[in-house]
Amino acid sequence: MSDKTALRPFQVEFPEAELTELRRRISATRWPSKELVADRTQGVQLATLQALARYWTTEYNWRKCEARLNALPQFTTEIDGVEIHFIHVRSRHENA
Repeated sequence: MSDKTALRPFQVEFPEAELTELRRRISATRWPSKELVADRTQGVQLATLQALARYWTTEYNWRKCEARLNALPQFTTEIDGVEIHFIHVRSRHENA
């Protein structure tokens, strides 16, 4: 197996500076005018997107998410020139 196609262990590790920048960019969103209808026929409602943005910038715990992801056996490899990330968990069933 060449170095490119070898399986390489992988861990999710985003620098704090990148998370801070993401929060800043979300907070700086220029929101459109409120939709003209009371239902979702024009897409996701503005209030829903704003609530999601608030959650991402004030409550979401990325480090907890990273820890949950990193508890799984993750790898990367190259297939046909494309870098692939995958989680490999063996089945408890012998014939799976």
